[in-house]
Amino acid sequence: MNPIKHFLFVMQQRRAGNRVSFAAYLKGHERIALGSGCKIHAAASVDATRSPGVRFGDKVTLNRYAYVQGGNGGVRLGDRVEINNFSIVNGTGGVDIGADTLVGPGVRIISYQHQYARGATIRSQPVLALPIRIGCDVWLGANSIILAGVTIGDGAIVAAGAVVRENVPAYAVVAGVPAAIKKYRE
Repeated sequence: MNPIKHFLFVMQQRRAGNRVSFAAYLKGHERIALGSGCKIHAAASVDATRSPGVRFGDKVTLNRYAYVQGGNGGVRLGDRVEINNFSIVNGTGGVDIGADTLVGPGVRIISYQHQYARGATIRSQPVLALPIRIGCDVWLGANSIILAGVTIGDGAIVAAGAVVRENVPAYAVVAGVPAAIKKYRE
């Protein structure tokens, strides 16, 4: 049985048996590739209605109220990635998160930005979609924000509340608004 269809079947069984009060929301399930041993908790949402969809590696965890939107660029989550509660991953420009990365609660990963030329409303202007690449073994602290076009190197740490608008080298520890390098992991 297809892993995503098996997941949907299990969720329907649980709901029918009144063992769960609400289930995860999966939209565009035909574009969701689910690795083995993944956990999508109740009230989490995955929207893969746009191509190329959302790809989960093995043992990925999507905690309650997390939202992953594939967008036009798609989202790829490497093995053992954990997306914590109330986090958003927007794949309009494409998002690639490497293995063993931890995404803290309330993190926003947004791969597009609005244009803002004078003479037209912001609503009427196009968006600029740029890919976000996050390496392996990265820790994104609670409520940090990762903006379009950023690459975060392997082993980096982003402090809670930081706003990352420029690339982060491997093993750097960044903090602040805008995020700046404070030190490197030993």
